[in-house]
Amino acid sequence: MPLLHEPEVSLEDVRLRSLSISSLELDVAIRVKNRNPLGVTVQEVPFTVLCRDCSAVRQIAAGNTGRVTISANDSTLITVPVRSDNAILLAALAALATQGSVQVTIKGTAVIDAVLFNWSVPFEKTLPVTMEQVAGSLAGESD
Repeated sequence: MPLLHEPEVSLEDVRLRSLSISSLELDVAIRVKNRNPLGVTVQEVPFTVLCRDCSAVRQIAAGNTGRVTISANDSTLITVPVRSDNAILLAALAALATQGSVQVTIKGTAVIDAVLFNWSVPFEKTLPVTMEQVAGSLAGESD
C-alpha cells in the first residue's frame, strides 16, 4: 500500500462567458482531489483549449491555474478564465455555424508537490459545443 496517493485531476466544467467575431472567453473549471493524510500544493496546471473543426485541430486558447494549496483529504475546484483573440477562432466559429457543433478538448498536466513527493498528472477531456449552448450562453442562460 503506497504511503501517498497521486492526486486526481479532472475537468469539471467549461462555460462560455462571451463570444464575438473576434474573441472567445471561457471559464475552465478543474478539480484537484487530494486523497492524502497531508496537504499538497498545486504548483501549476497549464492547459490548452483545442478545437476540432472540419479540417484540423487548432489551439484556440491556453491557461494556467497558478499555485493552490489543498488540505489533507480534500478537493478544490479551480476556475480559470481564458480568452482567445485570433484568426484561428474564425475557423472554429465557421465550423460551428455550418456543422451545428464543434469538438472542444481541454488538455493539460497538473504539477503537484507534497513534502518529498511530486507528481505530474495529465488530464484531457473532449466535449461538444453546440449552437444551442452558444445561443443560451449569449442569452445569459445557464445549464
